Amino acid sequence: MMEFEYIFEDVVVTERNAPRYFLNGEEVDIWSEEYVKYHSRSIIEYIREKLLEYERAGIDPFSEIVGKKAEKEMVKTALMSGSNILFKGKKGYGKTTFSKSIAKLLPEKLLAIKGCKIHDDPTRPVCFSCKRKILEEDKVELTWVPRKWIRIAGDPMMTTRQLIGGISLQKIKEGYDLDHPEVFTPGRILKAHRGIAYFDELGSIPSALQTLLHELLEERQITTPEGDIIPMKIDTLVIASTNPANYRGVSDIKEPLLDRMEEIEIGPPETLEEEIEIGLRNMNLKTGAIIPEWHLKILATTVRCMRSKNCRYATRIEVEPSCRATIKLFDHVRAVATRRGHKSVMLIDYGENFEIVKLGLRSRISLDYEDEVSKDEVIENVTNDAIDRVCSEIYSAIPQNSFRDIIDDIARIGKINTLEDGLVGCRALKKFALSLCKTKDEFNSALEITLEAISRCTGIVEKVSPGVYEYAGFDR
Repeated sequence: MMEFEYIFEDVVVTERNAPRYFLNGEEVDIWSEEYVKYHSRSIIEYIREKLLEYERAGIDPFSEIVGKKAEKEMVKTALMSGSNILFKGKKGYGKTTFSKSIAKLLPEKLLAIKGCKIHDDPTRPVCFSCKRKILEEDKVELTWVPRKWIRIAGDPMMTTRQLIGGISLQKIKEGYDLDHPEVFTPGRILKAHRGIAYFDELGSIPSALQTLLHELLEERQITTPEGDIIPMKIDTLVIASTNPANYRGVSDIKEPLLDRMEEIEIGPPETLEEEIEIGLRNMNLKTGAIIPEWHLKILATTVRCMRSKNCRYATRIEVEPSCRATIKLFDHVRAVATRRGHKSVMLIDYGENFEIVKLGLRSRISLDYEDEVSKDEVIENVTNDAIDRVCSEIYSAIPQNSFRDIIDDIARIGKINTLEDGLVGCRALKKFALSLCKTKDEFNSALEITLEAISRCTGIVEKVSPGVYEYAGFDR
């Protein structure tokens, strides 16, 4: 058979007509129980099988995703029906994380023909070189390849060669070997063969290339830059993401391409608790000072307020902070508290003028008419609003029959430095502060937030310096 004919040959290997397969230098029976689950199945078949396994066991296959119950059900349905998926939503709400969690439904490894540029299946080869090996050679070397999740970043300057690759029929006709780089150089989408192709911001890919993707999704074939149609049946699941149509910098996605995908909206966390859980799960700084519940609430509430229509700056915030802002605020305050030797985060760790909060939010929000109101002003005021809200909750939790005793404790000492250990003879104040703690290391932070709450809600206590509070009396 001439090499040119391999391009159009459909090659399917069975146990009867297979060559001898070798793995790590030893001959193996790929149809044995040890190897049979690592070849011959399509990506969708692997995903369906794993989804059904999770269903029978009552396990959430997307445990990395906090909340999003309805979205998870839609994803499972789309995958079971063999559909490609388009996640639509603003930046930072988990579209990429969702696509990675889908990739975990694939086997951790697969058998592939050794040396193949796209890691071909040993029984269903699609590249020209592998077809020739299977049909002509008695001995075929195999290797293990890990599961694939290939990110293809949306780029308005992307070329056909970068996306699809270079395939030259002319070079083959001239006698070049099928393995020659001038004959076949796989692009990004071909490298996702037998895996997940994740298009990050699909709308940013040039319109002409979206047409090629339409062909790939529909026909599973590729058109070369020269216009030659190559029946290279790529086995991949396409997961894509895009921001809302009215989001700045977003381009349109061609309708024929949209028609080949299931669109699933991915929005912000529905509850404060989900926001906090996402922040904690994704922190970079896993150890260090404790972040008590009240500080988690303050920081997450600050971020969520900037997304709310009820925020006093709602009409000024053009780009709202995503979950990445929450994650970084948690990271930053823990980093500062740990550097200062605090056992748990204190308000002073936000910075005297919330500099640490500004660090986590400045690059993640955008305002209109910034000359009228600055980002720093917005951040300071919204953070103060969040502290007010959490302090109101703390103050409301003080038992009525203990309030007078707590105030008497504060009056007796006069001035309390919450950065120092212990309170002599302040039984009621200590008891309430301890009731807020999950561990004893949170005590100083709990004492501080208690005094801050009384200060903000009554004025009986005055904050005289960071971490230091003084009794001001009932006549305030």
